[in-house]
This record gives sequence, C-alpha cells and structure tokens, in this order.
Amino acid sequence: MGDINSRLIELADKYNISKASEFAEKTGFNHQTASNYLKGRRTPNAEALAVIKQKFDNIDLNWLITGEGEMEEKMVLKETTPDYSLGNMPNVITVDHQGNENILMVPVPAQAGYLHGYEDPQYLQQLPAYRLPKLSNGTFRMFEVKGHSMYPTIHSGAIAVGEWCENWQQDIKDNQIYIVVSKEDGIVIKRCLNRLQKYGNLFAKSDNRAEFPSYPIKLEDIVEVWTLKTAFIFDFQDPADLFNRVSDLEAEMLQLRTFLPAKN
Repeated sequence: MGDINSRLIELADKYNISKASEFAEKTGFNHQTASNYLKGRRTPNAEALAVIKQKFDNIDLNWLITGEGEMEEKMVLKETTPDYSLGNMPNVITVDHQGNENILMVPVPAQAGYLHGYEDPQYLQQLPAYRLPKLSNGTFRMFEVKGHSMYPTIHSGAIAVGEWCENWQQDIKDNQIYIVVSKEDGIVIKRCLNRLQKYGNLFAKSDNRAEFPSYPIKLEDIVEVWTLKTAFIFDFQDPADLFNRVSDLEAEMLQLRTFLPAKN
C-alpha cells in the first residue's frame, strides 16, 4: 500500500513533475517543504493535503491518504433539469433621443430572412423601428401577420406586437396568443397550450380552426417566443354580419319546423 509520500511521488510522475521546484511551483509550497514531501522526510498534514487536493482537483483524496481506490476520481454524470428559457435575449435594440427603447418591426418581406438574422446585428439594424404609447419597461417587437389562420381575431396584414418571453415553461399560459419563431415553421401567431415539461412541445392552435388544424411545435425547433400584447387591426368586421347570420339560421330552423309533422 505504501505511504502518503510514495503516493505523492506517483502523483508527481503522473503530471510529469520530476523536480521539487516544479512541485513547489504547482502547489505553492516552498522548495524545502516540497523536497521533504517528495523525499519522504516529512509527511503532509491535513492542511497541506487540502492544498494538494485543491491544486490537483481530480485526484481522489481518499487514495492519497489511504492508498485505496484509484488515483483520479471517476466522473459522475448528474441529471440536470432541462432549461426551458432557451431563447437568448435580443442582442440588438435601438433607442430614441431620450434613451427609450424602440420597437423593431418585421414586415412580411423580411420574415424569410428573420429566421437566419434574428441574432445578426446588421440584419436587425436594417428593420424599421418605432415608439408606441403604453409599451415600455420591456423589449417588444412587431410582426406583420401573414395568412388567415387567426381570423377573425387577427386578420392577414395586421401588425402583431409582442413582448419578449424569457422563461417559456413558466410564462407561456394556455390559450394565450404568442408569436413563435421556429426552425420548422418560421414566424407563426397562435394560441398555445404549454406542454414543454410534459411532452417537450407547444400545441399551436388557430382561431380559424375550420381551415387550420392544431399542431405541435417541438422545443428544439423554437428560437424565440413573444407574448402578444396588442395588435394594429385594419379590417374591422361588422358585428351585424354575425348577428344576421345567426338570425338567418334561426329563421331557417323555424321554417324547417313548419314542414315537420306535428307530434300527437
């Protein structure tokens, strides 16, 4: 089994330390102390052993003291809790003359490049920037809406304004509307069901569900999430249209009943 001094010699050989001066430089001991340890004239005390462990941090202290086990500690893999705050904070912002943060706008023609340029300062600085009332103390971005999947809530051509969502697992609430930037689908605006922890995905739901079915977005495909805060709507629906359709349906049902035989 040997003693501590002989194991110090093994340790020095492992690290190609052949001289007492080299051992002294590695550990911080003076030359005489280092020489005494390596030549067996003096055994390290607890304080000296702690220093040696600190300087050779992968050495098994139990081996050094008792000779049992291996010289180097075995690496233990620990389970880690997945981090669902995967998005990097936007690294490009612009400010007005008062130092207030502007809001970048991503129009439809620029959205194809956004997936590759969302972290590129040169690309982002080319986007138009605006200030909006009542939107402060946060990082916001505007996206022009393309398509009719969220009709009638948000129509194609509207401007959706989102606030940066930092912690996806905690902050994405079921059935709220989010702007999701993903590798597979690009920029989409959907109501989401948060199942990141349970299934590793978001379920994206359209308001126009007759034409656009729900689908999952995998966690590894998501690059940014923005919480919808407001939207600029340019297509104002007449609520009377819906009322008239309901009235027509009611009239048709009543008319149909007149043709049904009465029950005795």
